[in-house]
Amino acid sequence: MKNKIKDNFKSFLFDNLWILNFFVINNILIFIFNIVATSSWIYYAFLLNFIMLCFLTHRFYCMWDFYEILNNKNKNIDDFTIINPKNEFEKNYKKLFCEFNLKYKEKINYMKDERKKNKIMIYKWVHQIKTPVSVIKLIAQKNKSELQYKKILQAISQIQYDLEQILNMYKLDSIKNDFHVEKINLKDIAKENINKLKDNFIENSVFPKLKIKNDIIVYSDYKWISFVIYQLLTNAIKYSHKGGKIYIEAYINEIDEVNLVIKDFGLGILKEDIEKIFDLFFTGQNVRLKGESTGIGLYMVKKILDYLDCSISVKSDIGNGSEFIISFAKGNITKL
Repeated sequence: MKNKIKDNFKSFLFDNLWILNFFVINNILIFIFNIVATSSWIYYAFLLNFIMLCFLTHRFYCMWDFYEILNNKNKNIDDFTIINPKNEFEKNYKKLFCEFNLKYKEKINYMKDERKKNKIMIYKWVHQIKTPVSVIKLIAQKNKSELQYKKILQAISQIQYDLEQILNMYKLDSIKNDFHVEKINLKDIAKENINKLKDNFIENSVFPKLKIKNDIIVYSDYKWISFVIYQLLTNAIKYSHKGGKIYIEAYINEIDEVNLVIKDFGLGILKEDIEKIFDLFFTGQNVRLKGESTGIGLYMVKKILDYLDCSISVKSDIGNGSEFIISFAKGNITKL
């Protein structure tokens, strides 16, 4: 409260500098002529000062709400309104703000409607594309012994993966409404995702090493944690060298958080790119050599983990691989 009064008073001083200058000059003149002042002159000077102080005090009181708005550092749209205006200025301000707020809400509603239409259009487009892609994949699978069909099969798998990424990205909007907390055994969920990616591991000649104890349990959303692990394993496979290994580990750290670690020994990430890898559509300079990155996967991983109240950190060394560490907060973990 003390700081609020101080900030509002500063704003008031700057806003009424001309009145204060007049007040100061008036008192200097009174002091100069004080030697020859008569009693009536002194009375006049006192009365003038008293009226001026009353005026400034009343003005400060009337403008308090407006100065409070100016000095409010944690603003949302509702913090800009004045509920009970005390003067004509605040009445005009309130009227202007209400008109602005109405147009702002109309614009927001319009954008929401457009986003909803775009979302529906994307969903329809993806599902329409998935049907012919599945047909092509089926034909390629029947002829996968031939080299050209094998290449087509690999390309189709990448297209299907990208289509699923688009759908999952749009699902991020509804993650809060699609959130179910349950006990998750990290070893089981990691093993499940390794099995899902079995063909990828074999095709790329990469070998998973699971090092998680049976008794490490976390509380979170199974579906979304599974998505995060799947995405990180997919990336680890994609950027590993032939014959490389991927370690999936979990342990309780010194501050009683569970750390889930996915570590590869592949390309690695440039130091200057590490801070940007979770940005939407960002593809690192070293990753572009592969020509397969969409810049969506890690963005989604970060968003999902934020929703789940988990954190993620990255360690990487060019040519020696990357290590992604997911940390589950104390309230989200337990031991059997």
